[in-house]
Amino acid sequence: MAHVRKSIRDRMESILKTGVTSVSNRVYASRVYPLTGPDLPALAVYTASESSGLQTMGVRTLARELSLNVDAYVRVNDTFDDTIDALCVEIEETIAADYTLNGLVKDTILTSTEIDFDGEAERPVGVARLTYTIRYVTTIGDVE
Repeated sequence: MAHVRKSIRDRMESILKTGVTSVSNRVYASRVYPLTGPDLPALAVYTASESSGLQTMGVRTLARELSLNVDAYVRVNDTFDDTIDALCVEIEETIAADYTLNGLVKDTILTSTEIDFDGEAERPVGVARLTYTIRYVTTIGDVE
């Protein structure tokens, strides 16, 4: 059995694959392998951190706040800013259309966007990191 975080990542990967057409299904629930060249544009979806606190005493449920990142990778060229902004529009609108992730969570809120360049690749790559705070509830004894 898997933690709810995995179900959240899987659902996010699924909605982005179908909703963000400009990446042609290049959406990965991982941040292990670098995305460059012919793999672009592409998205990486991964969880960064989570906080939780006791919500109720009787059933002993935890209110959780998960930080989930969607990294959007594009080639850097003269129209980089326009390209990354257009990709961010697709991402934000796709997630907003299913902010409960098919009833899996209570809410999904965009909390920050950072845009930067990665000069490590053979050709420079631009990256926009969209960080979402995802709120959901589990019982203490069942996190699946």
